Amino acid sequence: MHNKNDRNFLSSVAEYKLLTVKQLSAISQKSCQVIRKRMRTLEMEGLIITKMHGYGHARGRPEDVILLTEKGAKLLHNDRIPSGHATFSSDKAEDSFSLGHLLLINWFRIHLLQIERVIPQLSVQYLGSNSNALSRNREDGFSLIERIPADQKSEKFIEFIPDGVFSIKSKGLEEKTLLFFLEADMGTETIASMDRDHKDLRQKVLNYQTLFRSGTYKRYEGVFNSNLNGFRLLFLVNSPARSASLCRLVQEMQPSDFIWLVDQQRMFSSGLSAKIWARGGRNDKPPQSILGEKLACELPLIYGKSSFGAKD
Repeated sequence: MHNKNDRNFLSSVAEYKLLTVKQLSAISQKSCQVIRKRMRTLEMEGLIITKMHGYGHARGRPEDVILLTEKGAKLLHNDRIPSGHATFSSDKAEDSFSLGHLLLINWFRIHLLQIERVIPQLSVQYLGSNSNALSRNREDGFSLIERIPADQKSEKFIEFIPDGVFSIKSKGLEEKTLLFFLEADMGTETIASMDRDHKDLRQKVLNYQTLFRSGTYKRYEGVFNSNLNGFRLLFLVNSPARSASLCRLVQEMQPSDFIWLVDQQRMFSSGLSAKIWARGGRNDKPPQSILGEKLACELPLIYGKSSFGAKD
């Protein structure tokens, strides 16, 4: 017999594809000790599996990642709890790069939860490739694949999939919705290749510039039930040195004021709402907040009763 907390635990793992103990702690606001205890029980019941992955953020030691099993997904399905996907195959869990990339994206999502928890006048809606919200919209054929004309003269199209898409909406009399695209950079992609490799970051920026000009992003108006005028592209980068390199690229590729960059260390130390972002890649200017001057604040992530990085 599983209680509501167990089902929430399993639903979170399904929604994010995989999570660490600290990530589950931050989502549930329960201690790591409680999470580990339940994890052992649910693993014995065959509802989850755990795999060792690399080294945890700022901890200097490997950490377990938790994945939902087919049995766990079936349990959620039988209880009519949306899971976003049936299961995250164990062969993908063997790919260290894919795991690290997904874990970084998940940390970003969890920091977004912190904004919504602490600033009640804001609401956040996130779409990932497997998110529950996107699963519901798939009935209308909606997906995160961006497909935009390469130019007006040809029938060629540019196709790409963002790492995430989300909105931040202000409540009250001055209701306003901002649209964001997320790209998490692990430092492995070429910044700008001589042969204009379509996979390099220069091309990625060009793709978003085309998306901005085309107005195709307005298809999200129906998803987020809001009028949208433009969007911001956020680059979450794995190191300060890599961030500096991307800032130089972005500054060279005007117009790029809609592109904002930050490294993961600054995200963990101050939270996404703080003045940590290099707008337009201008890291020589004072950093800004994606929430604007009035709502800018430091919100370092809290999990259990301790801030991130404290001992369990």
